Amino acid sequence: MPFRPLWISALLVGLVFSAKAFSQTLTPITVQVNWNHQFQFAGFYAAIKQGYYQNAGLDVTVKSWKPGTNMVNEVVNGRADFATAYSSVIVDYAKGAPIKLVMSSFQFSPMVLLAHKPVEDLKDMSGMDVMHFSNLQIQSLINKANTVTQKPLKSIPPSGDLNDFINHRVDLYGAYMTNEPFRLQQEGIPYYAVDPKTFGVQSYGDLIITSERFANRHPEVVQRFKEATIRGWRYALQHQPEVVDYILAHYPVVKSREALLNEAKVTVHYVKSGLTPIGTIEPAKLLATAAEAKEVGLISASVFNQLDMKDFIFNAASYVFTPEELAYIEQNPVVYLANDIDWEPFEFIDSKGRYRGIAAEYFQLLSQKTGLRFQVDQTRPWAEVLKLAQEGEYDAFSCAVATPERSEYMQFTEPYLSFPMVLVGQKELSVIPDYEQLNGHTVAVVKGYWSHETLAKNYPQIKLLPVNSVKEGLEAVIDGRAMVYSGNLGAINYAINKYGLTGIHVIGQSEHRFELAIGVRKDKPALFSILQKGLASISDEERREIFNHWIQLEMVNRLDKRQLFEVALVILVVVLTMLFLVMFYRYQKNKQQVYINQIHELTYATLIDLESLTFDWVSESYCRLTGYNERELLGRSYLDDLPKSKQDYIQNWVLAGRTWRGEMEGRTADDKPYWVELTLTPVRNLWGRVDQVWATRVDISDRKRIEQISITDDLTDLYNRRYFNQVFGRELKRSQRDAVPLSVAMLDIDFFKKINDHYGHQKGDEVLKQVADLLKKHFARETDVIFRMGGEEFFVLANFKSQAALQEHLQDLCRDVEELKVRNESSQHGYLTISVGAAFLQPQDLSGTDQVYHLVDEALYAAKQQGRNQVVMVKPDAVA
Repeated sequence: MPFRPLWISALLVGLVFSAKAFSQTLTPITVQVNWNHQFQFAGFYAAIKQGYYQNAGLDVTVKSWKPGTNMVNEVVNGRADFATAYSSVIVDYAKGAPIKLVMSSFQFSPMVLLAHKPVEDLKDMSGMDVMHFSNLQIQSLINKANTVTQKPLKSIPPSGDLNDFINHRVDLYGAYMTNEPFRLQQEGIPYYAVDPKTFGVQSYGDLIITSERFANRHPEVVQRFKEATIRGWRYALQHQPEVVDYILAHYPVVKSREALLNEAKVTVHYVKSGLTPIGTIEPAKLLATAAEAKEVGLISASVFNQLDMKDFIFNAASYVFTPEELAYIEQNPVVYLANDIDWEPFEFIDSKGRYRGIAAEYFQLLSQKTGLRFQVDQTRPWAEVLKLAQEGEYDAFSCAVATPERSEYMQFTEPYLSFPMVLVGQKELSVIPDYEQLNGHTVAVVKGYWSHETLAKNYPQIKLLPVNSVKEGLEAVIDGRAMVYSGNLGAINYAINKYGLTGIHVIGQSEHRFELAIGVRKDKPALFSILQKGLASISDEERREIFNHWIQLEMVNRLDKRQLFEVALVILVVVLTMLFLVMFYRYQKNKQQVYINQIHELTYATLIDLESLTFDWVSESYCRLTGYNERELLGRSYLDDLPKSKQDYIQNWVLAGRTWRGEMEGRTADDKPYWVELTLTPVRNLWGRVDQVWATRVDISDRKRIEQISITDDLTDLYNRRYFNQVFGRELKRSQRDAVPLSVAMLDIDFFKKINDHYGHQKGDEVLKQVADLLKKHFARETDVIFRMGGEEFFVLANFKSQAALQEHLQDLCRDVEELKVRNESSQHGYLTISVGAAFLQPQDLSGTDQVYHLVDEALYAAKQQGRNQVVMVKPDAVA
């Protein structure tokens, strides 16, 4: 045996152990794909090839697909950490599957049905056999077809073998536009693509999922995997040949290199859609897909109404617990809180012994998000709790201000509530702008509260009257034992409303605020980190819901009761006294505006002067909603935010003293749309004249976005057939009611299918967009409505003064389409053209929707029979 120097052996052993140690630092990850290895999953392959996963501490393996593999079961049962799934996975989530949605590889699905003959109408699919993978888009399309076909379609389990289609064993075959069509073209096999989007069905494609269990235990791994995958997609789209060669070299691929390169070229269109970042998921679009599932009958209406897609989407910030924190939760499941048993509405023990209030609802959410159980003190008053907390008897303060004294033994989270410290005095007292004015006077404060500590430290010349509760402090002001009470605005409002206390009002505000946070014992850093992360995961919507439950509604109720009390009181007094009280109330209301603004911020409120028709005051939330600053909005005409057709009507309605409500679309400073439910409430002055109006709003942008998705064609951004069915009859009735003529036109692109066959579907999509853009240009008036009816067919509703004007306008459109100079070898003109059937209908000529539709459909048919590229008008008396 040859001699080997000792230092060489040591070096080799060191290298082996170093390599082993390095490999142990990577977390093994398994990804299950839902089809054969191809460019469809290039984000994974590129991230492996470029070391993006390795740099993120991950060792990723992509598992090959087998027919019958259920993606949800794979991740839930732990056989895979991540999986790619069709949009139907939304149904699994709705039915309770414990999964999380990490990202979307495709911004819209490339799923289509391959057919042996043209399918121009869903009726053409009658009785056909459909082989598909239970993709929600295909199921929705089948469901729609079954409502109009004479015989129902028959679903066949997928084999994954395109030969089933080639050999005519099935009529329709579920396929990706990025995949199977290229093979058919290469083999010279004729086919037709039935795209669900043509019939108003659209959704995401290739959704990447993981299990809730994996996400809860390893959120940082999920986030690193997501970021690395997105980097992989960016690289793959920019280096297509290189990534294709890598796939061929490392995975069992059933496609040729040429087929993979073609797939890569087409895939770009689906992964990177406009300016939308790769992997983006919009809850509104997911909800629209869930709505399709409801229509198909895959989920019930009650389940749909309870869906919150934000909970479905993985959010790393929601639960990022370290191993140490998870171990702490397991070993210390109960947290003992130092709480106040009598500090409504923040926290209190009710008559049934239940812990209730704002803080209580926050800790309910924290329990759900962390798995901890919180035990509260049921009996001890705050002063005693404060002392015991200092001695280490409790794990944490539930809701307290981080004073210097408390910060010596407690570490405080970021505040989760903030309220001003205010002064309450009897009604005859005027505003107190500075606490120095209280020197020598008696101020009631709750014993041990932050207001007690602050006044004792900063204003030693004020005489303090310690009390046991907010109610007792307010009563001390009413009976004259104290000049004012100093405390938390929220607690004061709640106590005045609950106990019906009268004769007092807010007369001052301190520069200090009750910044309420959770305080955690300094010897429990893991618990502090857990609670800080838990608070950070509570959404703005959840915070608003808690606030509205305990603060907004109580404040509004209190104001309403006071108004009723004053009205009842002044009925017994002379008219002059009533006028005085009303003027006094208005005066006080102006002084208290800073507090009422807390309510206005939640409703995006603005105050409008009706004389100058400009904004007098705008809330900060409205500035954030619109993107304008306060200076830009003040003095701006409020009419700019209302549709021109309704401005006079709304203005006269409000001037008459009536409240107006309706939905309005607005534009932000960067010209992005938003939608609100607008309420205009007139404000009368002392003489009964309406001189101002409050405008309050509810942001309904997400709801409108869902509605828009459901009625808009994804390709052309025109209204779809679903919306046509909703408005066509309504427009006919409106024309009859208003006694105005209605212009109706049906348009069809000549020899469009030849364009698809000769130039490919991508070129066909571009042609549809070009024609749609011309239609938008020619029919851009507010009363014009354009629809894409399906395929290459469009429909227009408009108002023209005469038939000649309508015909001339449509002929101009035909010329402009031809002047696009889009080559079409099948046309006798050599270029893209359209045919149009139209009618100019007087109100008395209008009948049912079916008759009018049939009328222009026949006119369109005549235009095609007479040589295409022309307009055929139908005489009014032709309407039956």
